[in-house]
Amino acid sequence: MSSGLSNLAIESMLNHMFATGTYSKPAGHKLHLHVADPHASGAEVDVVVDDTAYAEQTITFDDEGDTADKRVYNDALITFPAVVYGTGAAAYDVTHWSVQDGSGVLMAAGPLPTTVTRNAGEPMALNIGAIYIELERTA
Repeated sequence: MSSGLSNLAIESMLNHMFATGTYSKPAGHKLHLHVADPHASGAEVDVVVDDTAYAEQTITFDDEGDTADKRVYNDALITFPAVVYGTGAAAYDVTHWSVQDGSGVLMAAGPLPTTVTRNAGEPMALNIGAIYIELERTA
């Protein structure tokens, strides 16, 4: 599941590499699920859905991006807990994911390859390498 970097991440990298700004790697990354494109202010699951078990999950990446495909991949299995409804909510569809820093700042986001319907009692797992963040070479 490929992604695009957020505007803030791009600005931080450009300032660090070419201007006077410095960039410090954020402490901790969290994977969030969304019911719409987070780049277009898509709401996160815990904001719009009555799934009382939903919580963002820690995500870590391999140490080095593959030089052939310009990507970093998640390096561990990521499991979201089984859905638990609070006050009568229905199943919901997850369409996008995002990676945010420990302060909740959007760093990257992308669509799932297919919509995932979350039903009561069902966990959701993403295998190693399922989430990747890539940079495209243009020059």
